[in-house]
Amino acid sequence: MRQVTAADATNGILDFREGLRHFRLQRFQPAEDLAAWIEAYWSVAWDLPAGRIYRQTNISHASINAAVEPEGVFLYGVPGRTFVRDMTGTGSVFGVKFRPGAFFPLYGAPVNRLTGRRIPLVDVFGEKAAAWAGDVASASSNEERAAATDRFWRGLRAATGAGSNPTAATLMAERIISDRSILSAEDAARAGGTTVRSLQRRFQREVGVGPKEVIRRFRLQEAAERLLRDPKAACGDIALELGYFDQAHFIRDFKAVVGVAPDVYRRRQ
Repeated sequence: MRQVTAADATNGILDFREGLRHFRLQRFQPAEDLAAWIEAYWSVAWDLPAGRIYRQTNISHASINAAVEPEGVFLYGVPGRTFVRDMTGTGSVFGVKFRPGAFFPLYGAPVNRLTGRRIPLVDVFGEKAAAWAGDVASASSNEERAAATDRFWRGLRAATGAGSNPTAATLMAERIISDRSILSAEDAARAGGTTVRSLQRRFQREVGVGPKEVIRRFRLQEAAERLLRDPKAACGDIALELGYFDQAHFIRDFKAVVGVAPDVYRRRQ
């Protein structure tokens, strides 16, 4: 576990350096036996002047999260292309980011039922979830919160009979994210030795969004990172590297999600 600084990967957090002036972010790993399901634990804490509201926008991952917040303990299905959080006063959130497709064996039903929704975790896992939230809230450090979270999800994995290996959907989603030669659902289907239709059905059921949407979000996260880190990179070059057919398509895509054109976003960094 360590504090995230401006030198770390943004992971989709827009206006990253400005955000870190308003909140403290930590990322850390789960226990080794949970790594097939859980990508990371994360903690955000803020202490803002009275009356001040800071709005943070992220380009969303194709991931399901569970979080203990001041308002309660919630399960977040895969959100829309951006996720917005308003922070005010003093508060903190402790969260669990699942690998794409990894929540499906624990949930036991198509996870696209959760897409775009925030629901109380107790509606899914009952009083066990309330007990976990209590353990997290009463812990005196993030190390204690992580240990309590390991115990909770390890117990659920055993209770639900989830296997010990990543699901096929998780492996395919992570291949999409890591392999830049996969630029379309057709590419992903060929890489996975299946049909586009079968891959789409699996992703909707187990990831919560289709493979095309996973690719698009990854592209835009990469683009935002490049615009922050490489002030000399031409937008046309970034577009081609990320698989866009032309710069105009990239600009439209970026502006539709981020709200401003790539050059405008880079200038404000």
